[in-house]
Amino acid sequence: MGYFRQGGFRGRHLVHGQEGVYHVTSRTSCGQYLFDDEAKGRFLKLLRKQAGFCGVKILAFCMMGNHFHLLVAVPEECDVSDVELLRRYRLLYDAKHCPASAPLPNVLAELLERNETEGQQLRERLLARMHDLSAFVRELKQRFGIWYNHRHGNKGTIWADRFNSVIVEASEEALSTVAAYIDLNPVRAELVADPAEYRYSSFGRAMGGNREARRGYERVFCLSKRWKQVLPSYNLILYGKGSLSKGVEGKDRGRIDSETVRRVLENKGKLPLCDVLRLRVRYFTAGTAIGSASFLKEISVEMRERHGFERKRNAYPMRSGEWGDLRSFRNLQVCPVGSR
Repeated sequence: MGYFRQGGFRGRHLVHGQEGVYHVTSRTSCGQYLFDDEAKGRFLKLLRKQAGFCGVKILAFCMMGNHFHLLVAVPEECDVSDVELLRRYRLLYDAKHCPASAPLPNVLAELLERNETEGQQLRERLLARMHDLSAFVRELKQRFGIWYNHRHGNKGTIWADRFNSVIVEASEEALSTVAAYIDLNPVRAELVADPAEYRYSSFGRAMGGNREARRGYERVFCLSKRWKQVLPSYNLILYGKGSLSKGVEGKDRGRIDSETVRRVLENKGKLPLCDVLRLRVRYFTAGTAIGSASFLKEISVEMRERHGFERKRNAYPMRSGEWGDLRSFRNLQVCPVGSR
């Protein structure tokens, strides 16, 4: 079918009639730790520009030394005016940074205004790159790879594969859980004790005052609250406590040791959500889709109608943690004892 690989979704857009939200991950070739602070910063700049061009909303992100996580909302295809098309185009290209294969922004403006065959064809090609998960991630990785290779004098791809993605229900419970898992990456890797201290994640940026990052969390909480209202609720997931402080309140909620995890699971217990998110959880990277049972049923119907993909069961309970109403589309055998 071409839509599934390693449990992830591949394709233009599966969630129809509404915005689709996806947790996207991608790793370097052989898991090499290639990215220093400069590379991480460059990636996040390109991420902002590429998302703006494609019309993709960034809800949460984390750039690590050998991989990245994104929580993105991809809208349905919609009409884009020439004015908006040109605005998005200028996010990627200007007089100094425009490939030979692409027209300069002023040339594009003239072609669009004349509305002749050449301009119409160019418009269609640009629109085909928008509101598309695959095009967004592919171009982001290509542009970053070109920059990285030029900087280091390398050739060839730096990435292990295309990308993996999991469909996430656009509910506060599902979005905030996945966002927290993303923001806790540097804690699992023992780079920081407090996720607020990591500069290359959405939470670190938001705690540093970045308005775009804060807006992502407002979307995570369905725009029902502003950042200062969102933070205590989000900290309950990240730290197990509500607080406006990024200091001592979070320092005692770092990585939990594997012996504690083993003991709890052997006693058939479940870890609190704030603890289980400090472990590697395959549901978020290989689960195909995460959400309520009703949402996963909708996904199953969509697959059957569009691709003939039949399933005997739509939703499976998520093991080992206190997941609330969240379910997984795949019945994964999960034993979350590792921290990386």
